Amino acid sequence: MKKSFTIISALAITLALTEGCKKSAAKTDPTPTYTVPTTYNFANVNYSDATTRLSMVTEMVNLMNTSTTGAVVDGQRLLNMFTNTNAPFAAAASNTSGIQVKDQCFALLQTDVQNYIDSIVMVSQSTQPASRGIAGIGASSVTPTSKYSQTGNGVNYAQVFKKSIMGGLICYEIVNNYMTNGIASSVDNNTIVAGSGTAMEHNWDLAFGYWGVPINFPTSKTGAVYWGSYTTQIDSGYHANAILMSAFLKGRAAITNKDMTTTQAQATIIMQTFERMTGAAALQEINEIKAALTDNVKRNSALSECYGFVNSLKYNPARKITDAQIAAILALFPKNFWDLTTTDINNIQNAIATQYNFQDVKDIL
Repeated sequence: MKKSFTIISALAITLALTEGCKKSAAKTDPTPTYTVPTTYNFANVNYSDATTRLSMVTEMVNLMNTSTTGAVVDGQRLLNMFTNTNAPFAAAASNTSGIQVKDQCFALLQTDVQNYIDSIVMVSQSTQPASRGIAGIGASSVTPTSKYSQTGNGVNYAQVFKKSIMGGLICYEIVNNYMTNGIASSVDNNTIVAGSGTAMEHNWDLAFGYWGVPINFPTSKTGAVYWGSYTTQIDSGYHANAILMSAFLKGRAAITNKDMTTTQAQATIIMQTFERMTGAAALQEINEIKAALTDNVKRNSALSECYGFVNSLKYNPARKITDAQIAAILALFPKNFWDLTTTDINNIQNAIATQYNFQDVKDIL
């Protein structure tokens, strides 16, 4: 009797475990099966707002650069472009778009832009060539037709503005509003709006649009702008082209197929890549500085770009680098760019390379 009871008990336990496993399996949704395309060619893709804002920024940069032709830069028009008021753009579609650049920028950048514009206008009013202590337009000593707007301390604020926009508008929108808030569980991923997909799909598409690359990148690089251009410039040392394109494609396909685990994983890759890419871009400028070491005006402009990239990290709310670490790197830049030494360059390069683990490739970025 005891033996029979034992056998029956064992069978009961086995059945109970089997049923438990079935119930447990039933609670676990299997990973959806779907195909990830090789180009950003999905249904209802619409990132026109991002493209329009990049176009607005380009018009602002172009206006800033007119100072190198001897023109006095119209500061009020630049401010109007920033807020899209009084139809300031040559592109009529920008004027009537109903969107602006300013309200998409990190709050601190909105204030910084005003200061950058003031400096750019001030330099453009100078009638003297740029030199140590004198603001004006300077020419490359190697290529005199290449001219640069610089303060008396050698800072090219048109370049600082451009790099700040890459950090405080483009990177900020991607990592904060689209890779974080834009794919939160509260965002609608069921209601399809013709021409723009679900709200979550649309957020992801806007992030891709801000990257500034064609849909078949990197097979085609035609028309790549801002970060889309820099990912190629640094690709020899940091393969951001493939990393970002793969993540954007997988993430978008995952959203459409309700695979939020994959979506979140790809968003994390994109956010981390944008921060490391900023460090890589700063190092790329270091190598340009070294190549133009005795061409002071050109060198100062490249140093302004490097400074702009490092400074732009403060606009990234998803960054791992701390405020103190950013300040420590910025402190390595000379207060007057005309005073730059080889020791300064090496110290800046090593600090950035160490921060982002680029020591092995710092000279080829």
